Amino acid sequence: MASQFNLALIPKRAQKYFEANPNVLVVEDDKIMGQMVTDILDDVGFEVTRVLNGKMAFEKLNEKKIDFIILDILLPEQDGFQIYSKLQENPETKDIPVMIVSAWADERNIEKASKLGIQHFLPKPFTEDELMYTILTLLIDNSHKSKS
Repeated sequence: MASQFNLALIPKRAQKYFEANPNVLVVEDDKIMGQMVTDILDDVGFEVTRVLNGKMAFEKLNEKKIDFIILDILLPEQDGFQIYSKLQENPETKDIPVMIVSAWADERNIEKASKLGIQHFLPKPFTEDELMYTILTLLIDNSHKSKS
């Protein structure tokens, strides 16, 4: 799948976040959605690791440095909120920025995400531009947080 996202639209001051080739962990059990997200991120130069559930996610986190996580809510075994809570309990993973992508973007889930501290929630379906904008916001917000 060829990327439709126009990299020229990224503001100059934000290009460093894309040029850094972040390692992204995509936790998504839907094969089509997971492949779509992987293709989009791969096309802009991110290093993407895709897993189907929380157990696999934690295995990957033990194997390699991950710069940010894209996490679905509805997953087998543990839901995305349980995975996020587990990430927050571990000093090694608590500072990794997390973005939720979910078809379950109702008021209850958005509020639950907010209470857990998840600030980046992208409802499915989404466009490539919406995904890239949300990732850019996540990376910029995280860089500001790490400077504080």
